[in-house]
This record gives sequence, structure tokens and C-alpha cells, in this order.
Amino acid sequence: MNSQNLLLALCVSFFMFTNAQTGPGGVGNTSSNGLWLKADGITQTNNTPVVTWSDASGNNNHASAITTEQPLFISNSSFNNMPAVRLDGINDQMLISDADILDGSSGLTFFAVIRPNNLNGSTPRGILGKRISYTVSSNYAYTWFFWGSNYLNTDINTQNNRFNTSPTSFSNNTNYLLKLGFNGSLPSNERTQIDNGGNLVTSSTESSTSIINSNADLVIGALNHNYSSYLGADYAEVIHFNKDLNLAEEIIVNNYLSAKYNINLSSNDLYTHDNSSSGNFDFNVAGIGQASDGSNHTDSQGSGIVRINNPTNLNNNEYLFWGEKTANPTYTFNTNNLTHTEQLNAVWRVQKIGNVGSVDISFDLSALDLSGKQSCQPLQLIFDNDADFSMTDSSDEVYNLTITGTTATATNVSVRNNRYFTLRYTDEIVWNGTAFTNGSGSAQAPSDTDECLKLTVKPGTDAVITSHAHVREIEIETGATLIVNDGVLLEVENFINTNGTINLQGEAQLIQNHNYPSSNSGSGVLIKKQQGATNPFNYNFWSSPVNNGGSWQIGAIEEANGIINFHGNPDADATTTPITLSSTWLYSYNGLSNNYASWNKLTTSSTLAPGYGYTMKGSGAVSGEQEYIFKGIPNDGNYAIPIAAGDDILIGNPYPSAIDAEQFINDNLHVINGSLYFWEHFSTNNSHNLSDYEGGYAIRNLMMGTAAVSDASGLTSGNGSASKPAPPQHIPVGQGFFVRASSTGGNIHFNNGQRAFAKESLNESVFFKGKTKKVTVKKDERTKVWLSFTKPNEMTKQLGLGFDNKATIGYDKGYDAISYDDLRNDANWLLNDETLAIQALPAIEFENELPLKVKITDAGIFKFTIDKTENLSDNVDIFLKDNSSNAFYNLNANSIDIHIAKGDYNDRFSIVFKETQRLNIEHNNDTEKLSVVYNKTSGSIIINNFNNLSEIKNAKVYNSIGQEVKLIKNLTSNSINISNKANGVYIVSITTNNGVKTGKIIKY
Repeated sequence: MNSQNLLLALCVSFFMFTNAQTGPGGVGNTSSNGLWLKADGITQTNNTPVVTWSDASGNNNHASAITTEQPLFISNSSFNNMPAVRLDGINDQMLISDADILDGSSGLTFFAVIRPNNLNGSTPRGILGKRISYTVSSNYAYTWFFWGSNYLNTDINTQNNRFNTSPTSFSNNTNYLLKLGFNGSLPSNERTQIDNGGNLVTSSTESSTSIINSNADLVIGALNHNYSSYLGADYAEVIHFNKDLNLAEEIIVNNYLSAKYNINLSSNDLYTHDNSSSGNFDFNVAGIGQASDGSNHTDSQGSGIVRINNPTNLNNNEYLFWGEKTANPTYTFNTNNLTHTEQLNAVWRVQKIGNVGSVDISFDLSALDLSGKQSCQPLQLIFDNDADFSMTDSSDEVYNLTITGTTATATNVSVRNNRYFTLRYTDEIVWNGTAFTNGSGSAQAPSDTDECLKLTVKPGTDAVITSHAHVREIEIETGATLIVNDGVLLEVENFINTNGTINLQGEAQLIQNHNYPSSNSGSGVLIKKQQGATNPFNYNFWSSPVNNGGSWQIGAIEEANGIINFHGNPDADATTTPITLSSTWLYSYNGLSNNYASWNKLTTSSTLAPGYGYTMKGSGAVSGEQEYIFKGIPNDGNYAIPIAAGDDILIGNPYPSAIDAEQFINDNLHVINGSLYFWEHFSTNNSHNLSDYEGGYAIRNLMMGTAAVSDASGLTSGNGSASKPAPPQHIPVGQGFFVRASSTGGNIHFNNGQRAFAKESLNESVFFKGKTKKVTVKKDERTKVWLSFTKPNEMTKQLGLGFDNKATIGYDKGYDAISYDDLRNDANWLLNDETLAIQALPAIEFENELPLKVKITDAGIFKFTIDKTENLSDNVDIFLKDNSSNAFYNLNANSIDIHIAKGDYNDRFSIVFKETQRLNIEHNNDTEKLSVVYNKTSGSIIINNFNNLSEIKNAKVYNSIGQEVKLIKNLTSNSINISNKANGVYIVSITTNNGVKTGKIIKY
């Protein structure tokens, strides 16, 4: 909200409630209610002197007393156990300084709730008075006093028209609700009235048509200041209006005072919910209505926080009253366990006489603590047919309030008689053991729009979430279980407290979004199942998504039959129950790259902090996958893992959700080289001996991923091939991987901002222990090319080439990936002496030439091909350039088989895009059209479509393993005899003056 709108909202709220009828019973405001002394507004201890009695009218007409004349505060009086101010009748009096609003008007109304104790029938006892003395008529405004047979007397503008209530007298030790009214516009014989208990006692002739403007102070307890006699009485409330109230207003104020002080009204006792049989809703009573004479009052708030106005169908003798259960409430919100909502601890009850139509109801929120209410949930006004607010009756009603500033309003409310009402808001979704309440999903379960609500799960039958849910926090009570179905995301803004169980089934995931350290707690567990390869010779690289006491111990891992056994034998045993794994193969890694000594032996009791990775070999089970069960407190929040400059470290996804590899890399580019390396033990591996291992590293960076290739560095066999594709953008639950430190090292950071929900349906997460995960990811529109370099019947090395406007033509950490392998026969990008498996450029430029570094240990035929492309324009061709022969091979059209001799080639091969280079070959029609076929009859290779044999420099024939089996330097015919060669596949390489043409034949 901008500042202007905020100011407007505050002004509207201020206007609404400063112009509301906030006087007694909702009648009057600061412009008409000149004085309002309430004993319950005094906050001091019992039997202590009252120095100041504060005015509640808003006009600051406070009453004060000097030390020798101070009355006592009585905290619990006969007025419905409400407080009172006790004047001793000897010399106690309280002065209110003269104020314009207290006189000088054409009308006047006083109410007094008192209990006299020193009436003697002969001595004047003043309830109040505003005069200098009875002899100074110029400042004689009014007096109201007991005298002469204990009648109640009144003077208006001198004592000339004094009248009293004769024959009605008043008694000591009796609670009275008295009213004095003056209206100068009425006939003289009706201008002044005295009421008792809402009943007219007397009306008398009064010649004055207005109250004079007196300079005298208003005195409580005497006719004037320092008068010779004083009233001994308990005062509960004194009210002044500078006008004569109309009948409707008078009835409303009388009902307010009657309910509050438990004084019966002789007439128009309309509000009866102050009775014990109706619940004693005695306090902050206010009302609107229309009297029998047509006078009305349509806007009330009174002393409470509820304002009702704008009745749409108000007629004579129709009223709406409301009262509160508690006298001086301290408003708080507490949980209603029937509806699982946060409910205000105040309750009101309405009484309706007749049909007033619909009304607007507003609440002053300034006294309410709404800090627990979430902005996404409305504050609600609720009406119930009983006071438990279970809201189970069909007639119970709920209204969403509109909050403007500190005012909450519901419009067009139809109020039923005798209803109870209060405020509430929803703060949690609850599983009560049998059903959900308050969620916005099906059957009130949580949905993905409930992110501001807490989720509480109580014991009973298991709670099951069947669709994506997003909540603020989670509490699982003791003995309760929350099941998250397969493929469902449970997203939490803040913390989780579980003393029960959260079971993430199948591909269900849990994401927490806050950006502070974890505050997950409780004695319960989260259960997350993951699958690993069963091959007992193969490593799975793990990282636990849970912790127990802040760390993970491998010995805590379970399978379906319980906690897994471990033994020192190198071979696992899947026939035991539970299964038995080998502890021989438990390792972590933190040290120099390719340093076998950097592997750190672990035991089943070794503690691993969240984010550290470890190795563990398969179970040997017959099935293709072994299910492992992680149980503990879910990992969450920020984790830091130190790494030394230049070192490698085995880490892993620490969360029970996928993480975004790109976000992780970006968060740690200052610490790592920007690439992630994933070990894949190939399915054909069948040995525990390192030298016989079949496996390799897949790579992922900000640009793309490349599949694993068999490690032929000499440490392992170099055999086998990957069965899994290149790693995608998201790293699944439990997956371990390597990173390499930058030249400075530092702390590797995991945080909740890296977490993501990945679904297999978009082919965006492959679990490198043989388990695929589900991924949801936005479409990547960058151009990517996957090239492969293959020696027939042996390994394939995949190279990545991508284009991103964040990359440059130089080395870009995070976009260019340093190769993690050193193969016997290898191909990599060569950039400024860096050997890259992935190279990124800002854009395709036809002038670019991208050198390849090719290392050949075993001479033979090698294939260059494009495995796949993404977002590559149809008008872009990719060529392999052989600088030794100036030959260009269009890889878009075909794969290329080339015989390469043993050696290191840093400048022979490159990738280019230029169209004119392609024409160098195409312009020689003979070379381009040249082809080879096998003639079974003659046992010869026939060269077709080439007219000038003298332009052929040589022809070479290779077998399927790359061995050269025939070389002819000077061809005299287009036939090459291979009748003495074994049947099989042969590669024919013909070098002409304009390039090299390669073909394949099958001898049979």
C-alpha cells in the first residue's frame, strides 16, 4: 500500500470511529456527551482515596478532590459487584472545572446511578450542582438534590421554579438509576422531568427555555462547592448530555445502565440478556432502535468495541441490543477446539425487538492483538445459536470482515434474535483423527493455496494428503501419522515439529522455504524411502535427508523388515531378515583430486553432518532395486561444509526434496569450480577389485549435463558403458556427488532456496542409484548440442556444447566444465590449456572454431557423431574439421568414422559452423558423390561415382576394431580385392586431392 492510500485508510478508520456514537449505551459522542464518570474506569486498589475520577466522554472533564475531601474507591459494590466511588456525607466532594459543554444549552440530561446512605428528610443532600451558591443567580445553572421528606429536587436557572418528586420519596441503602431531563423547546409544564428506573416520576413547570452559561464548577456530592451539607452515597456512574435525549435514546441508555448495575427498569426493560437465565451479558450494552413516538437512534457503539448502524427496516417499537459477557476484558484469541479456529475470548449476545432489517457491524481493532492472524485469512464475525460456537447448526452464520485501518466491518448482516456472536480467524488446518478441517482442498484437506495456515495432525486414523499442499508450519502430535501420497509435494514455509510420523511415500517430497537455520524439532520421525542398485559390487553414493540428534549414522538405515544389519565381510547377504550389507565399503571423500588416499573409512556409527556424502554397496537382492528407509528429523535450512583449495569432496543433497543443481552452483561459484560430478557404477561391473571396476563420472553444470564414460585412467578397467542419461537440472533426494574446490576454497552452502520438486514425467531428474525422481521444471530454451567420440566396441565419451548469453568466449566457471576423466582414448574441448567436457559460448558465430583435444592410445577407427540437440536452428550446420587434410564433415547429416593413429592431437580436430567451409567439399562433385559397395561375386570393394582415379591419393581398409588391413597408394582400378579377408564390417577411407571420404561395407 502506498503512503497516500495508507493515509486514506487510516483517515477513513479514524472518521468512522470518532464519529461513532461512543457515549453510554452508544448514545452521543464528544459533541453531546459532556461528562461520563464510570467507577469501573478507575484502576486502583480497594478502599483507597480517589484523587481524580477520569471523564470517559472524551472531553477531559475530570473530577478531582483535595486531600481532606477525597472519597474512597470501592472495588466491589452492591451494584452488580461493580466498582463504586463512596462519598462519606461529611465533607467528600469532587469538582469538575467549568466547561462550555456542561451548560449554556437548550437541553440537558443527567443520569446517576447511586446508593444514598445519609438521607434524613430535612438536610439538602446534593447529587450534583453547578452554581456558586443559592444566592448568586447569575451563575446558577442547575442543582439536583434530595431534600424535604427525601424527595428528589431540581433547580434550573435559580431556585425560582424548583420542583420535587413529591409524593415519591427515596430511601437510604437503595440502588437507584435516576434521570434528570430538561428541554427548553417543550411546553413549560413538560420541560423538566425526573425519572427513576426508566419510569417518569414527575414533570413540572419550568419557565426557563435554556440553561444559562455559568462560570461555576460542577460539583459531585453537594449542591455547590463547599456547601454546608453533603450527600453520603456510593456513586457508580454519572452521565451528562448537553441535550434532552429523545425517547429512543433514553430507553437505550436506561437499558445500558440497568444491565450493567443490575437495577430493574419499571418500563421499557427491553434488554433481558443481563439476567442470569440468559447468561448475564451485562456489560458494554448498546443499542439502536425507534421508540413509539417515532424518535430513533440508528448508530451505536458505546463503551465496547462493537458498533452497529444503518438498519434497513426500522419501525416504531423496534430495537436491537447487544451486550458483552465480561466487564473489562483483556482481549485475546484462543483456540476453539470444536472448530480449530482462533476465537476471541469475548462473547456478545443480541436481543432484537421487532424486525430492524439488516445492519452493518463494525469492530474497533485497536484493543485486539491480531499479530497471530495471517494476512491471507479473513477476520470473521460468527453468530451461533449457543455459546460454544461449534457452528454445527444450519442457521449459524459467518461473515468475512473487511479491515480498513483499525476497523473491521461486515455489511448487510441479518441478525437473528438471541444469537451469540464473536470474532475468529483460521490459523490452522487440523486432522482431528478422522477428518480434516479448515483446508481449502477436497474434504477440507490442505491445498497448495494454504501457505499461511499451520497444519496440525492429531492421533487417530492416519491423515493422508493426496494432492499438493502448501502450509505455514506443521505439528504432528504424539501417536499421529501424516502420509503424503506418491508424487505429492508437501511445502512448508517455516518449521516442523513432529512427535509422530511423517511418511513420504514413493516420490512424495517435502520442501521448507524459510531462510534461517533449521528449527525442526520433536521426538518423532520423517520417513523417506529411496532405491539403490542391488548389484553387490556397485557403489551407491548417498546423502541422508534426515538427521538424528543433528547428524546421521549409516547404521540407522532401514529396509522394509527393520534396521539393516552390517558385517565386515566384503559381500552383502540379501537372504537375511533384515538384509545384511557390508561395512567394508563405507567411505567419505575429502582431499586432493584423484588421490585414492583421500577416501576416509567410515563405520556404521560414524556421524555425518547434513550435506556430507558417503558410499555404500548394494545388497545383492534379486530385484533390480533395493529400497532403503531413512528415518529421523527432516533436514532443513542452512548447512555449511568446508573445503580446502583445490580439493575434491563427496557431498550430497541433504533434503527430503530434490535440489536445483543450477541454484546450488550459483550459490557456491565462489567456492567450487562450477561443475558437479556424479559417479555411476555400470550395471556390468562384477568385481570388488578397483582395477576391474566399470564406471565413470557424469557431469552437470549451469549449461548442461553429460553422461558418464568408463574411467580408463588406469585405476579401473575402462570397460563398460553408462546406462543412465546425462544428469538433469535437479538432484534427487539422497543423491551424493563430487565437487572440486576453487583456488581459494571456503564453505559450501546448502539452503532451502535450492530446494525444488522434481517429477519424472518431464524427464528432469534421474537418480544415480538407479532410482528416477519426478520433476517439474520450466522449459530451457537455450541451444545445446551433445557430441560423442566413440571407439567401436568400446567406450563413448560425450561432450557438451551450449550457448548462453551469460557465457563468454573464455573460460566461465559454472558454464565450462573441466573434464573429470583421463581416458586412454579421449576427446575434450581445449580452451586456454583447460581440458573441458562441457563448453559454453554466448551465441553461435559462424566464424568460431572450437579446438578439440584428442588423445589416442589405441590406434583405430573412431566415430564422431551428434547424439542429440536442443533448440538448434535448422539453418545451423555443425562440421568436424580435420586440419591435417582440410576436410570438413557435416555432423548434422551423418556420423563420421575416421582412422586415427596413436598420439596426442591438440590442433588437428575442431568444430566449426561456417557455411563456406562446407562448400569446400561440396564443390568437388566427384568427391562428394563418391561411394563404396561390396561385390560378393568378386569379393571386392567397388568405388563408384569417381571418374579420375589419379586424384585418389590412397585407399585404406580397416576392420571393426580399427586395425588397418589393406593400403593401396596408387589405384589402377575402382576395385579393391578383399576376398582373403574374414567376413565382417569394414571401414573404407579414401583420400583424394580435395578431402577424405569414408564409407562402410559388410563382407559376407
